[in-house]
Amino acid sequence: MPTQSDTKTGTSVVKFGGSDSTSCRITVAGENKSFEVPRGDLLLMSALGQGINYPHNCRVGTCGRCRTKLIAGRISPQIDFALSPLSNDELENGFILACQAKVRTDLTIGVSLIDHDVIEPRMVAGVIYHWERLPGEVIDMRVRLESPLLFEAGQYASISTSGSFTRRMFSFYDAPKENGNIEVGFLIKRLPRGRFSDWLYRDDRRDVRVWLEAPFGQMGLDDDARDAIGVAGGTGLAPVLSIAADRLRRFPQNRFTIVFGLRREYEMFALDKLEKLKETFGDRVSIIPIMSDEPVQRSWSGQRGLVTDALTKELNLDFSNVTAFVCGSVPMVEAVEHVLKQQGMPEDRIHSDKFEPAAV
Repeated sequence: MPTQSDTKTGTSVVKFGGSDSTSCRITVAGENKSFEVPRGDLLLMSALGQGINYPHNCRVGTCGRCRTKLIAGRISPQIDFALSPLSNDELENGFILACQAKVRTDLTIGVSLIDHDVIEPRMVAGVIYHWERLPGEVIDMRVRLESPLLFEAGQYASISTSGSFTRRMFSFYDAPKENGNIEVGFLIKRLPRGRFSDWLYRDDRRDVRVWLEAPFGQMGLDDDARDAIGVAGGTGLAPVLSIAADRLRRFPQNRFTIVFGLRREYEMFALDKLEKLKETFGDRVSIIPIMSDEPVQRSWSGQRGLVTDALTKELNLDFSNVTAFVCGSVPMVEAVEHVLKQQGMPEDRIHSDKFEPAAV
């Protein structure tokens, strides 16, 4: 997107369809940047469409990553922000969610734009070439694409079958390759009456043609070379695997700890992928499975409890100096975020992806 200098303010201006009565000027305080949004458009979607790397992840108002301070101007919220991830203090101080904010006037906003190149989502076709039922009613699905796909660790794709209007979001478990991945894998939990997951689980779907739109999300976009912890509930393991492999390769002096929460031992899946991490990176990887509902009389010798019960000093982590990647259900993620902050982890080093089942 071409830019030009604003002679009055000296800020960088992204032109979007010309400046007229149907456009609103968005000024990012402290970022020396402004851009224009068509009146009535969603702030986040319009910014992303112009190549502006606005912080976000879910795009539907559940993760809170696009929280933005509204300094001046007026928006129309798409949801009740009181029911969003925004805290009471944030609401009182004028914070909004950019993904749920329709622009009504010129705005001045406070948000830290990401200093990272944007990979624009695109549509690519592929064929399911690996389909395997795993414990816990999980499917390991791998897709061979017609052309390489660029994505970042921890990102996800929207997937549909040819001719279907049902689209579902799933995270890659592969680490990204420099020139793009020609094959990508997903861990998909069967959900009761889930249109896509139940269809996928019922029969072997090898050779079925699918469409991917990707990449989406920004959970893994943290390039600081420091030790990290990934906390995963169920198939939230997928993006954690992607991020762990990517960071361990790029930061050879650092460690990665994975806390993997399940209900029962018989649901334990993806052991081969966890073991491959250990084989590749050795003692730089620590893996802690924890079972929330495993009966005490059973032979399970690992930890019992919720994933939050594993976030203690026994991990031998300096919580004030590590980065966290948290993925799972909304209650689980919010509980983990709370405990990590209690342990001294700065909020800006906690990166989350909240899974919400799609409507049936």
